[in-house]
Amino acid sequence: MSEAIDRVDKQLQEHLRVLYRQVVDADQYLDDLREQGKAKFDSIFVEQTAFDTKGNRFQPYLQEVTKNVEAWQLERDNEELLKTIVEQLQLLTETLARLKQIRQAG
Repeated sequence: MSEAIDRVDKQLQEHLRVLYRQVVDADQYLDDLREQGKAKFDSIFVEQTAFDTKGNRFQPYLQEVTKNVEAWQLERDNEELLKTIVEQLQLLTETLARLKQIRQAG
């Protein structure tokens, strides 16, 4: 069981590293849009998502996931928290991918 948990931990860390780079790029893109008078929204995600955070940039959401991962590392048998983390990672990953598609479409 410990080896499986260690693999999960390693995968979470790698996923966070990948997302960090994507979040930095996405937030810069959103900042550029705001300078052009676009991207006039208050929150990336609707309130009924897995996030407690509300913000118009991705960084606060990534910080929330990171804090949850750190909490899970201290309590690795907390399956509910792990489910929340997976849901948060999925939402971030899918949303960042959609934003990338929009950017590439022009």
